[in-house]
Amino acid sequence: MSLMVMLTQIVLPVVLLVWLARFPARGWLALGVQALSVAGVLVGLGLAALWVMPPFWVPYLYYGGFLFIVVRHLWNGRFQRDGLWQVSAGQTLLVLLGFALGCLGGYMAYMAYQGRALPAVETVDIAPPFGPGTYLVAHGGSNAMVNVHLKTLDTALERFRPWRGQSRALDIFRISPLGIHKHGWLPSDPARYTTFGTPVLAPCDGEIAKVVDGLEDMPVPVMDREHMAGNYVAINCGQFFVILAHLRKGSVSVSAGDRVDVGGFLGEMGNSGNSSEPHLHVHAQRGLPEQAAFGGEPLALTIDDAFPVRNDRIRVAVPVDR
Repeated sequence: MSLMVMLTQIVLPVVLLVWLARFPARGWLALGVQALSVAGVLVGLGLAALWVMPPFWVPYLYYGGFLFIVVRHLWNGRFQRDGLWQVSAGQTLLVLLGFALGCLGGYMAYMAYQGRALPAVETVDIAPPFGPGTYLVAHGGSNAMVNVHLKTLDTALERFRPWRGQSRALDIFRISPLGIHKHGWLPSDPARYTTFGTPVLAPCDGEIAKVVDGLEDMPVPVMDREHMAGNYVAINCGQFFVILAHLRKGSVSVSAGDRVDVGGFLGEMGNSGNSSEPHLHVHAQRGLPEQAAFGGEPLALTIDDAFPVRNDRIRVAVPVDR
């Protein structure tokens, strides 16, 4: 867990909840501003931050703690006594600082919510590119608050042009039902991550257009900047191409020209290329330029008609025999 994640997703929420519980402002307006500020930060982090470590259920603990504290203050009559604003100059400065953080959290929450809307661009639908299990969307959505890939839409920057096709991509982890995605504390071995070795399946009927294999799986968090996509498979789905990247070295089982059906085995999730930890990168694009395979026209992507957004969980059930 990085220092920034620890500070923003553990230390900051806990400190704010303790502040609200143990040091409530005097005066109903001051206390109201304090409570709204804490709520803004919690909701903003809950929607915009990536909840993989700590796991996805931790924000709900914070929400529950917040509600308990507010109800306790209501029960004790703190919102009905002490007048309007009965705090010292120092306490006022602290409340206003909290308010500024709350406004930032509110902005994050608003942008993350906006990112849940399907963009007004051409969209294609695919089947889940993985088998039974629980998966968490790390990057996905229609704005940069929840999907870092969108920065490559800016083709004014020459370095982004070869990667424009992946601008609406998804990054996906495999997690346990309780949200655990690795074994140990900051393991460098990619095999200690739940995602590593998970089968990658064809999300459409089509023909294999391009295959890259043989690149090493990097130790976490080292990234291969020379081969950004790592090992990958590109499938011609008819009207569009789907590319699945960062695959495990030596796991790709298909070759260019092979026909595949939905659910056909392609390879395994790995940690090759520009990958900070094992995950599956998947995107759809129009065209497959020969010199820059990721440089096609980006398309929005849905999986089984659902638009995956950061922190969404995708559950694929085990088929029932009949």
